[in-house]
Amino acid sequence: MSSKALELRQERHAISSRMNAALEKNDLTEWRKLDAIQDQMRGRIEAIERQTELNAHLDRVENSERPNVNDETNHRTLSHSEQVRSTPQYKRDFDIFLRTGQQTPEMRALGDAVGADGATLVPQGFEQELETAIKYWGGVGNIARQLTTDTGNQLPWPTMDDTSNTGEWLAEAAPVTNADPTFSSVVLGANMLSSKQVKYSVQLEQDSAFDIAGLLAQAFGERLGRTMDTAFWTGDGATIPVTGLLTALQTAGGRSVLAVGANANDGTSSDLNSIGTDDFSALIDKLDRAYQKPTNQFVFSQSTQNALRKLKDKYGRPIWEDSLAQGEPDTIFGYGYTIDNAFAPIGAGNVSAAFGDFSKYVVRRVRGVAVVLFRELYMANYQRAAQAFLRVDAKLLQPRAFSYLIHPLS
Repeated sequence: MSSKALELRQERHAISSRMNAALEKNDLTEWRKLDAIQDQMRGRIEAIERQTELNAHLDRVENSERPNVNDETNHRTLSHSEQVRSTPQYKRDFDIFLRTGQQTPEMRALGDAVGADGATLVPQGFEQELETAIKYWGGVGNIARQLTTDTGNQLPWPTMDDTSNTGEWLAEAAPVTNADPTFSSVVLGANMLSSKQVKYSVQLEQDSAFDIAGLLAQAFGERLGRTMDTAFWTGDGATIPVTGLLTALQTAGGRSVLAVGANANDGTSSDLNSIGTDDFSALIDKLDRAYQKPTNQFVFSQSTQNALRKLKDKYGRPIWEDSLAQGEPDTIFGYGYTIDNAFAPIGAGNVSAAFGDFSKYVVRRVRGVAVVLFRELYMANYQRAAQAFLRVDAKLLQPRAFSYLIHPLS
């Protein structure tokens, strides 16, 4: 952790204590003032830590040499395309491709591998920047189990349910009873996701100082991230071909918790417009003990997070716990959380929070991102365009590993 990030975390922790004191005095003006300060500090901490990680990654990419493709060690750890895409030369070739549309033989060979004429796999440095932009919107997709495959063939994932079976006591020489588990599977596909086109002028392209790759990585990442964010939570498996986690849980049934709100905490809030400590306890208790793991997380929107930071238990203690450790989020009842703005806000009939073991929801991607350059289509305006494609799917493995909070309609 950088010294500046640690210093800011310590200052933020001190501000959190002052916020608690302000709430004790019912001084909401002071509380809001302090909350704005700590929220700015949180953003600075995240930016410093993210930039530190990105700098370290890009340094590794820039300093790497082209691997020896005859080296058996490299073959055991990297595919051929990964070996090539990790080199500085490929990064330079990609920049030339964006500016001129000309591909080197290696780029054409890798592009052919993804099955689209004119498509090319992006270098790993570009992919890292794109992934960072996607993660900003990722929510559920960030904490789900990740699976990357070389092909897009349908991928059956076997599941087993043996919860209804037990062992048996046997008398001497007594026959045994057969009790087979229930086997089934989910099938992961490879749905095509497009960023739509991003246009840029040839004048900018000709400016050697203009970072075309950075612009495209940001635009592609945000577009793909927003689209997947919605799909991984509420995708219906039809109009949106990915089956979202909430959709799958609702289909499975029995995983919902009806909100009782914060009335027990403050004596005023209703179950329709608030979340209380009892609601979070109920989300945890809904899971069988076998799925109550320390790595479980809560997921909710930013507006719900804002409400939770003000929430205290029945004894006046805040349930929001600030963290001082790099890479460790603030916690609620000792569990981490993830912000996902695909979740609905607190309100009548809304599902405002979920809890569980998100490794039981699998996100499958095929290879990397493919980029297509359109060199002539917009030349009447002296422009070019680029478009990114990604094949992706997601499936729920075990409904018992999750619970979600729904507010009553009335």
